[in-house]
Amino acid sequence: MSQPDHAATVRDYYAAWVRDDLPRVLALCTDDVVAGIMPGRELRGKAEVERFLGKFGVGMADKRYDMHDLVVQGDVVMLEGVENYIKDGKAVSLPFMTVFRFRDGQIASWRDYFDMGSLLKQLDA
Repeated sequence: MSQPDHAATVRDYYAAWVRDDLPRVLALCTDDVVAGIMPGRELRGKAEVERFLGKFGVGMADKRYDMHDLVVQGDVVMLEGVENYIKDGKAVSLPFMTVFRFRDGQIASWRDYFDMGSLLKQLDA
């Protein structure tokens, strides 16, 4: 039996998010998915992730992800990149690191690491 292509799943995840295809994003995840929005927030289960991403996506346009390094080791994928989008008319370009963990070919968890200060400064928040 061949191994799942976790790198392809991660690329599919971001492509779905860019298309505002939240059902596809969630379909790539286990029902008990855990999403860590670091620093400080952990979302548990598809319903909680869906609520958060639905609210977070409001007012976003022109989403683009520049993926610099994508490393797969077993059921772990580490991605370094830059998230770019317009939010309520303000341009955001935010370096990030995400660690995905897979179970049975689906995303079981991810943790997004980024500089909150940089994000708030770009949003004038």
